[in-house]
Amino acid sequence: MAGIYLHIPFCKQACHYCNFHFSTSLKYKSEMVAAMVKELALQRNYLNGAPVETIYFGGGTPSLLEIEDIELLLNEIYAHHRVVKDAEVTLEANPDDLSVTKLKALASTPINRLSIGVQSFAEADLKFMNRAHNAQMAERCIEQAQEQGFTNLTIDLIYGAPTTTHKIWEDNIKKTIDFQVPHISCYGLTVEPNTALHHFVKKGRYRLCRKKKRPNNLNS
Repeated sequence: MAGIYLHIPFCKQACHYCNFHFSTSLKYKSEMVAAMVKELALQRNYLNGAPVETIYFGGGTPSLLEIEDIELLLNEIYAHHRVVKDAEVTLEANPDDLSVTKLKALASTPINRLSIGVQSFAEADLKFMNRAHNAQMAERCIEQAQEQGFTNLTIDLIYGAPTTTHKIWEDNIKKTIDFQVPHISCYGLTVEPNTALHHFVKKGRYRLCRKKKRPNNLNS
């Protein structure tokens, strides 16, 4: 199965746990899009004519792109590759970017799947992670996406934060089920080197969960 991945390395702000390649400055966004268009043309023979079944905009935060940027990149892909009729075209998005206006515009493009970085429906978790959206946005964006015809949704949830109680995690799962989201990606919070979270842990600002050691002798 042939697929094309496009990495959009821009974010509004840095999440405390993130170690992906990104920039919070959009200064060179236009230049990057132009370079990607050129690269798509240069690599037009890379797949040797294999039909493209998936296109994925990852990041970073691809939902920061203007609709015109997304259409430009997709048009370039369709110009140089044979894309199957029912190809899955995914855009990673943050709740704070998914206004009704943006969703309506996305619905007019080949984008047919949204991967939404909810991470949690709890305000305490979102503040701890330094997310740009709040709990209300996390819920509302799913409702609005469904209202605009996006039924193929996946959301990200993070567990293991010091703010995530058992009750919060249960509520996160329940809300997701209630929204009838067909796919969930759940991630355990990881302290990655050189992140803000790593610095906070080293300074003793946060204590994270540790895996319990199994006893050496077990009674059978």
